[in-house]
Amino acid sequence: MNRRSIARNVQKGFTLIELMIVVAIIGILAAVALPAYQDYTAKAQFTEGVTLSDGVKKNIELSFPQDNTCPVNTAAVGDIGINTAITGKYVNDVLTGGTAAATGGCTVTATYKATGVNPKLVSKKVQYTLVYSVNGSKWTCGSDVDVSILPKTCGTLTAPL
Repeated sequence: MNRRSIARNVQKGFTLIELMIVVAIIGILAAVALPAYQDYTAKAQFTEGVTLSDGVKKNIELSFPQDNTCPVNTAAVGDIGINTAITGKYVNDVLTGGTAAATGGCTVTATYKATGVNPKLVSKKVQYTLVYSVNGSKWTCGSDVDVSILPKTCGTLTAPL
């Protein structure tokens, strides 16, 4: 046997140190990626409440200028279904209500389920409040979910945006 064939036989595989370094790098990447993924799934689940609320908001926005009342959907009201029928995979119900005023005051509140959702959304709420004007109306948004998953267009329940 010559020296070249001996050198080739010795260099077959990885050393234990090299394998330990690879495992350590994978562990560090997993430690960073898992919390980011959980926040990503929470944000995705949060959007279901926003989407279900949007349909109800449109109906209120159309009816409010005509009758100046805020419908309460504990029973079906016009085009708005009963609150327990407006549900999703992560949203328990969407409730309408509020106190009508010349400047709006109607609310739409989506409540998330207690099980089967991201821990940051368990039994939390996202609430929209109508701000009415003859020139156009808008909705403020407030929620009690963790601020790390709140969209920039939504504040807290005590300080809605």
